[in-house]
Amino acid sequence: MTQHRNLPSWRSLLYVPANNERFVAKAGDRGADAVVLDLEDGVPPDEKAEARRMCREAIDRLAAAARCDVVVRVNAPLRLAVRDLEAVVRPGVRAIFVPKVETAGGLKAIAEIVSELEAEAGMEVGATGLVPMLETPGSLFEARAIAGASPRNVAMVLGSEDLATEAGFEPSAETLLHPKLQVAFAAKAEGLLALGLLDSVAAISEPEKTREVARRSARFGFDGATCVHPGIVPVLNEAFSPSEEQLDLARRTVEAMEAAWAEGRGAARLDGRMIDMPMLTRARALLRKAGRPPGRSDAPT
Repeated sequence: MTQHRNLPSWRSLLYVPANNERFVAKAGDRGADAVVLDLEDGVPPDEKAEARRMCREAIDRLAAAARCDVVVRVNAPLRLAVRDLEAVVRPGVRAIFVPKVETAGGLKAIAEIVSELEAEAGMEVGATGLVPMLETPGSLFEARAIAGASPRNVAMVLGSEDLATEAGFEPSAETLLHPKLQVAFAAKAEGLLALGLLDSVAAISEPEKTREVARRSARFGFDGATCVHPGIVPVLNEAFSPSEEQLDLARRTVEAMEAAWAEGRGAARLDGRMIDMPMLTRARALLRKAGRPPGRSDAPT
């Protein structure tokens, strides 16, 4: 696995249409680790230009408030994507969600454009992360290559509703399990965050249902998820945070292994179970994750 040098800590990412001034004004107070200013599906076609202008102002306000990371989802057609990037690649943007990524080459082209725009803006080249969104059947076969296509990548996510439409299946926990795990495994193989919930968007509108699905997703290795309703934010934050029981077990696992090593043993017994290096590695990773403050993460260096 390639370990990324500086991943964000995103349990919850709240989508907000960039052209909705009322929603944007409250977005930073919702408790989300990141706010995703949406220029794509959340904005009607004839309002794209105005949304770009409003997005620039929203980025500056949210970044100045310093309550969460600021992310922007751009449009998929390259000509629209370029216009979006020209408007929003600026200090304060932690990452760009890139929809409908089909190939590693396509993502590399976006990364090159971002580099040029950062240089023109006097920014550190590489400061803006990328989050490729895989939304077609063909992109699944390129998942690992896409995940490793750019050092800017910080996370990856499956666009489940678009994929279901393209592939002609009914989106559900059952039908989405394999493609979501395929994307998640590709992300993990390259040291990125895996974002998403193991169900369809339509099935997880209620907080209790979402909590159940999010906890299951966390057990499968997902790190966080997007949402469109602010009421879901605290549910995601809780579900994707280690519980006190998990943290206690992790601490005791580290202590047990260190004690075993001091006695010249390579394994230990804890709570009636044998523990060894893989369990120790997971315990340390959990403790590191719990120690990272959510939101306002630094850009890659």
